[in-house]
Amino acid sequence: MNSVEAELAELRLTLRQANENLDRLERKIADSRNLSGQETGIKDDKPDSIDLIERAEKFLEWGRLKSGTLDAGNGLFTDSCWNMCLDIFLCGLKDQQVTVSAIAHSSGIPMTTAMRYINVMVEQGLLQKSSNPADHRMVFVAVSQNCRTKIERLLFSAPL
Repeated sequence: MNSVEAELAELRLTLRQANENLDRLERKIADSRNLSGQETGIKDDKPDSIDLIERAEKFLEWGRLKSGTLDAGNGLFTDSCWNMCLDIFLCGLKDQQVTVSAIAHSSGIPMTTAMRYINVMVEQGLLQKSSNPADHRMVFVAVSQNCRTKIERLLFSAPL
């Protein structure tokens, strides 16, 4: 197994574990609410788009500030997958279509790495690809409904 395949396998495992943990926590929170009737940190209310856009933009800004401040050029403090996913989520909130190549370019990581991460997130059901009917060379990417719901809950529950 070469280093790219190993990195891809590790990324798939990490995303799968993160999804499983998030699902487990959501079930635990739901069970807790059902048993105790107490309020938890994650809200079920539907947040409005303006609030979500502001929160998502703050998270992206904070992530860039964090990596810009702490990263010594080795990428240790970047959250590439999260940032790409959040950026795609934001485009969806703003009713903007985003191409795979545009999001890969804006991620600030090498194009091949970004494309590999996007493909893994598609395999994990976090993102969806669709062809541009006007130009079949161009592929759009969007967050899945399941991913959108999870990001909304995270953003709505996160302290700002």
